[in-house]
Amino acid sequence: MANPVLIEVLRGAIVESAHRGAVAVFDAGGKPVLEIGDTSKPVFPRSAVKAIQALPLVETGAADAYGFGNRELALACASHSGEPAHVDLARSMLAGAGLDRSALECGTHWPS
Repeated sequence: MANPVLIEVLRGAIVESAHRGAVAVFDAGGKPVLEIGDTSKPVFPRSAVKAIQALPLVETGAADAYGFGNRELALACASHSGEPAHVDLARSMLAGAGLDRSALECGTHWPS
């Protein structure tokens, strides 16, 4: 079964593209409150959830406690290519928390 069209992009009155997908919304207790399409298939959102992964940094007060501003929050929410400015900022963020690169879950690796 194909997932339903969730979004149509219009150019004037013409549908330029249509995007199918599935949606699942859960309440705080983990109970589903809305399901559209085939929600049983695995999803690999990758970069799409980086902002959500960074949310606890703000919600717990850690960003304020470590003096993180817009640059640090942008890096926490972003994909990046490991350019020197990104690496320097990441090192600075770790050092501010009394950590080094060994604290990183994925560590460093060459791009593929």
